Amino acid sequence: MQSFWLKIDQINPKKLHYWIVALGMLTAAWIQYIQHGWINPDSVLYLEQARLITNGEWQAAYRVFNWPFYGACIAGVHLITTASIHLSAQILNVVFFGVATSSFLSIIRLANGENRTMLAGTLLLLSSPYIVADVLEMLMRDEGFWAFFLSSLVFFIRFTQLYRLKDALLWQICIIFATLFRIEAICYLLALPISLLFMQHFNWHTRFKNLANSYSILFIAALPIGFMLLFNSHLSMKDFGRLQEIFTLNLFQELTENLQLKAKLMSDQVLGKFLNEFAVTGLLLTFTYVVVYKTTYATGIIATIFAGLTLKNLHALLEKNSFLVLKTVAVIAVISMFLITVKVFVLSGRYAVALSWILMILAAFYIAYLSTQLSKKARLLTLAICLILMAGFIKNILPKRTGYNYMQDAVAWMVTTNKAKQAVFYNEPRMRYYANAPFLGTGYDSWPRVTEAISNQSINKYEWLMISLSHKEPDKALYLQKNLKQYYLMKSFYSEKAKHEIVIYRKKSTQN
Repeated sequence: MQSFWLKIDQINPKKLHYWIVALGMLTAAWIQYIQHGWINPDSVLYLEQARLITNGEWQAAYRVFNWPFYGACIAGVHLITTASIHLSAQILNVVFFGVATSSFLSIIRLANGENRTMLAGTLLLLSSPYIVADVLEMLMRDEGFWAFFLSSLVFFIRFTQLYRLKDALLWQICIIFATLFRIEAICYLLALPISLLFMQHFNWHTRFKNLANSYSILFIAALPIGFMLLFNSHLSMKDFGRLQEIFTLNLFQELTENLQLKAKLMSDQVLGKFLNEFAVTGLLLTFTYVVVYKTTYATGIIATIFAGLTLKNLHALLEKNSFLVLKTVAVIAVISMFLITVKVFVLSGRYAVALSWILMILAAFYIAYLSTQLSKKARLLTLAICLILMAGFIKNILPKRTGYNYMQDAVAWMVTTNKAKQAVFYNEPRMRYYANAPFLGTGYDSWPRVTEAISNQSINKYEWLMISLSHKEPDKALYLQKNLKQYYLMKSFYSEKAKHEIVIYRKKSTQN
């Protein structure tokens, strides 16, 4: 094992960097390949938006989703390469992950990481059960956010080390682009430069000068917006799309009112009058558990544990300015997750990924440190960690099991069977996408489309019905049996892993 690490030490760091980036892009491309065209429900939204932008229908694209930058990127690749909209999104996915991987490695190197640290970081990243195994396979805005978010950190850390104006400008450009992918990136744009005030080796004049440089583009961009809001009485923050979610004067009031409302419900319905004073505390402890759980799930147990050990024991190994920046990013990420949870009482794992990248960087330093130790225990532990991470990577890139593409299989069967092209009812937006049917909107809960069509009897105009059902909700299958007397169940496609099924009904009057 030691000889392996010694060979790694002898590789030119730039060459190793490029090889790892190439590996990351190949991994992203392979993961797209093994999907065989599978998409996330949200992807339907972005692909439709890209189609509209390609046709020059910008207003329609904005109505589909009011944060259109990702869709515009897909449309741009489509127009440049003439590849299909779907393939264009996959190309973007690979490129964005390549940029994210490169920036991830650059941050490690800026923080004093060497070849071993880069390799450890690579193993942690490519074995990630969430970033690579879950989100990377989706055609989502997240990959673009990762690319520009991490790139912005590269330039910000360089600015803290070299204090060059061009790095300050590049940091702002990248984080602004990250905001165009995911609105929460604005939290880092506004809050991260505050870390410059804690660079104690500079006097206060220099600290404030550096702070001003790191906000320069933001100041320039804020002036015209401020003037427009001030002198145009018909203009408000609502006209700036999703920015209104951040720049709202009653944000604190919304958060506190929502928390108090939920606390009252918990007090009245769960705790009772003898424990009601613990309602707010109980909610905050629950939020803490949710944030810790989501972060651990998104990062991986190994990376989370070793990141904690690095923070406690090995933080001196990191370049001090880099470490300060990484700590600040982690704090902003945790605060953001708490605010999101308090506001909407939902916390997707994707909101934890910004913190996950930081934790993987820290964990890479601990694994690299372990590899330098000569004790038998350290060598065995390093070998065990590497083997576990390699197994995780192999698991991530294994072809999908039978049934993974059950929805596409169902649509393909329908297209083949329905040669007369009779009317088909789809209750799930992805089925419409796979069947090249017109876009009618998106959403995870597509069951109301079924109940509404049955209640107003509009479902009777369809010869075929394709309905997605969860096996966790057997009452819905019973509802269909009770209310679709004029149809008979012809076929079903089931996914063992997803616990979902596509049931296909046909009108009895058309039965052969």
